[in-house]
Amino acid sequence: MATDTRFRAGTLHYGVWGLLALVGWLLVGELGIAVRERWAQPIGLVVLRNVGASDTSIALLLSTVPAVISLLLVPAIGLRSDRCRSRWGRRRPYLLVSAPLGAGAMLCVAAAPTLAAWSHALLGTRSPGLRALDLAFFCLFWTVFEAAAMTTVALFNGLVNDVVPHGLLGRLYAVLRIAGLGVAIFFNMSLFALADTRLFELLLTIALVFGLSIPLMCLMVHEGAYPAPTPAPAPAPRASAHTQLLQCCTQRRHLWAFGAFMLAAVTFSPFNTFSQNYALGLGLSKAELGTLTATGYAVSIASAFGIGWLADRFGAVRVATVMMALYSLIALGGCLLVRDGAAFRGFYLAHVVMSGAYFTAAAAMPMDVFPRAEFVRYNASKDIMVALANILVGTSLGPLLDLSGHDYRLTLASAALFSLLCLGCLGRLLVRAPVAATEPACTLP
Repeated sequence: MATDTRFRAGTLHYGVWGLLALVGWLLVGELGIAVRERWAQPIGLVVLRNVGASDTSIALLLSTVPAVISLLLVPAIGLRSDRCRSRWGRRRPYLLVSAPLGAGAMLCVAAAPTLAAWSHALLGTRSPGLRALDLAFFCLFWTVFEAAAMTTVALFNGLVNDVVPHGLLGRLYAVLRIAGLGVAIFFNMSLFALADTRLFELLLTIALVFGLSIPLMCLMVHEGAYPAPTPAPAPAPRASAHTQLLQCCTQRRHLWAFGAFMLAAVTFSPFNTFSQNYALGLGLSKAELGTLTATGYAVSIASAFGIGWLADRFGAVRVATVMMALYSLIALGGCLLVRDGAAFRGFYLAHVVMSGAYFTAAAAMPMDVFPRAEFVRYNASKDIMVALANILVGTSLGPLLDLSGHDYRLTLASAALFSLLCLGCLGRLLVRAPVAATEPACTLP
């Protein structure tokens, strides 16, 4: 009987059951990624508030430091991963280091109060204070965790790009998004309220899930054979992140892609950052805002697979452009019409649903516009640009809101402006030939 191998990714061939097994093990890895993204950040904010960190410290640790890590670390590791050839492949050797390292750092975050108390007693009169030591230990280990986690996310996306047939990437990322939203809903409805009383247990859970799920995925997902990497100049492995970024910007198509990703990020981030303050100022309760958020996530889950199918059928760039155009109309309407709590409820629900639809459609877009052979390096360069754009807009919008008397409609105005600019970049991408049409697939000759 002939073997069913109707699906292909490079030198890998899958039948239906093999493809389902691949998706299942990638979902195991996604569980670790989702726990980091959906649990760690809000719990980290709780920890910082408990130790008396200032708003400036919170912004630096949760926004600026990750951006700097992306700038210095991820492109260099991405380059080495792209050029790595081993019997374990080119992604799994690095994932098997980064994920356990991140788990160890999170365990140290959980143990930070104990370490702070021990150091305080040891230092005696020379101690800067228990809270200061607690904050110092948290910052140190959280930074290590963020470095390992961001590297893991970049390598995970590279693994997906290498092992999943490209005609199925849209639907695969839709399934991964559904899983991530499910993890977020579970956390917000059942665990977040325990962050003050069960903090150690929650941090321990994050460490175990992150540190075990990704290595387990690596053991069960196999990479194919890769063509030999193209010869590179001798100093290339030592090149700085700045140099790598410049090399990734040699084609105009990549510049338009970077612009689209950057503008999409700053389209949604200002309102997401200040939506809670906006809602409370209009008379909504936290419970009501949580219900609206959960409702929007539920709609996103229901629509995710259909959007992923459209991205596979018509191209991720096309579908993302349509979703961004619809969001532009919503943002313009919100800027003009949101004046009270009732109008805010409708806009907020539309924002959650349509921003989720865009992210689902755009999840596979990097695979459509970046070269497969050097995907992680290009994707890491994109992440650098997105992080820098978020820092620039965030640090500018905060003082502007203070000067305006906390007029949060400015977040809607910025969403409308940046979404229109993003549409311009996406339009330029649509009129240029996709990478897949001009570059050979990452397979052996």
